[in-house]
Amino acid sequence: MTIYLDDKRRVAADLLNKLQHAIAGGPILMIGMGKLAGGGEWPMALVEIAVALGVLVTFALDVHAAKKHSGKHQRVGWFDLAAGILLIFEAFHGHHVKPGYLRPQFLAGVTTLGLGLFHARLHAFQKRRRYVRLDETGLEIRVSRFRRFSVAWADLASVDLAGSKAIFHRNDGGRHTFRLNLLHNRDEVRKGIADQARAAGVPAGWLS
Repeated sequence: MTIYLDDKRRVAADLLNKLQHAIAGGPILMIGMGKLAGGGEWPMALVEIAVALGVLVTFALDVHAAKKHSGKHQRVGWFDLAAGILLIFEAFHGHHVKPGYLRPQFLAGVTTLGLGLFHARLHAFQKRRRYVRLDETGLEIRVSRFRRFSVAWADLASVDLAGSKAIFHRNDGGRHTFRLNLLHNRDEVRKGIADQARAAGVPAGWLS
């Protein structure tokens, strides 16, 4: 059995990264509204307002979705699409020595559009890299590329699942600790470990 880890820190880091793009939408919105109020360049003003609102609204929706986290992800990353359009708009907007398609914003915008279009696949790929894998012989926990451990049930004296951590007590006196409070799906992980450990004859539960 494999349970993929839904880490709260990844959700927070994703929102922080998006916030940088959302902040850039504020000034563009104000500039567009100023042009519209002044009665000049109204076609460009409408474009600026639409692009900025697209970024700000989709960011707000992502924040709301993060608060009501369900573990489900959209097939398309709408914020990334809006942010990509914003970056490409910035690349071509105004007077510059280089053509818009040679500016860093253009490349960043195209990349961000790609992230939005392949949002579901990229998320699924990242999700498969962090997991708890359980079978009749033992368990393996992979938190990141550099943080993982595995242990056989036969080498464990008990498993303590109380509080915010899962603590695996070894027969030799050592122990492994895994933080559960960082996971959205901590209850699923806790139950999976407890059920498999008990099936293997290892005392597991709220021992503290």
